[in-house]
Order: sequence, then C-alpha cells, then structure tokens
Amino acid sequence: MKPKLKICGVTNKDDAKALDAIGIDAIGVVTDPESPRCVGRELISKLKGLVNSPVVEVIISSPLSKARTSVADYVQVHRLLREEELEEVSTMSKKVILYVPTSLEAIPYLLRAQRYSDLILLDSPRKGLKSDPKILKVLLDYHPGAGVGGGISPENVYDYLALEPGWLDVSSGVEICVGKKDLDKVRRLKEAISSWRRGG
Repeated sequence: MKPKLKICGVTNKDDAKALDAIGIDAIGVVTDPESPRCVGRELISKLKGLVNSPVVEVIISSPLSKARTSVADYVQVHRLLREEELEEVSTMSKKVILYVPTSLEAIPYLLRAQRYSDLILLDSPRKGLKSDPKILKVLLDYHPGAGVGGGISPENVYDYLALEPGWLDVSSGVEICVGKKDLDKVRRLKEAISSWRRGG
C-alpha cells in the first residue's frame, strides 16, 4: 500500500479545493496563534462542506479540551504531552494524531504515546529542521505505519518514501510563501508517490 499524502498549513479555501482536486489524502489546518499559518476555526467548518479530503485541525499549545470541540475529522496535537494528557487522549471520541520528535531520545515517549493512539506523526524536533531519514527508520521500526514529516519536498521525497511510512506530512516544502501552496510541487509529490514501488 502506497503512503498517503497530507498537506498541512492550508490557510484558504482556494488552496484546499485545488488540493482536493489533485487527490491528496488529508488537509491540515493550524488553529494555534503561535503558528504563522494560523487561521480561524471557521475555515474548517467551511472546508467540511467544500472538500472530500479529510480535514485535520492542528493544535500546538492549546489545551486538549480544544480537541473535543473540533469539527475536523482528525485533531493533530503537535507537542509533547504529559502522562495525564495522554490518558485524556484515550477518552476522546475524536481521532487524535500524536506528534513524536524525530530523535532517538524520543523512543521512550513514542512507546508511551502509541498506547494512546495508533496515529503517530514522526516530525522534526525543531521548525525548519529536516528530519533525518536514518533516525526515522529506527523510529518506524517501533511504530510501522507512522506518518513522517520535517523538510519533505519534491526534491527529496524518495528518501522518505524508501522508509515506507504510513503517510507523508508536508507543509513548507510545497509553499510559494508562508501559507500559500505551490500546486505544481504538490502534483510532483503526488506523482512521486503514485509511481513509487516498494523496494524500488
């Protein structure tokens, strides 16, 4: 089964409609003010009636209670959670994607997080830092099928496809400027995934 493609940091309806037409597998919308791609939650409500692709609300520093009121199909919590927060995730009816930094030091946290959600995103420990495929490979041995993110672009996508992740999570690697997606780059990513063969 080929990896899926999630495009994150979508900030407007036009990009969302175009991405949906390209056939991406999920649209990520960030609703935390600390992100330069932050938008209001009303965009999620509008997209729900506009696109077929699942919509993912991404929260960073907001309390987990925000996840309970989301109208998105999934909520991605992009920070490390305390033990009591992880336990709270297990009580939610909403599907929650948990972030784990691409670091060997994060293995103990990954082992805890995977007890509370099957949906794990292995992403860069710092903004602007490319995830190391060698470290990702180790982490994927602990959680096969996890998503991977961190500096993925059309130019390096095969390095990440070779890891056979569950999905690719891409934001800045397909942007013209912050929050505005380069649809040609997205198409190139989609084509790379479509043409890629395991073991190839």
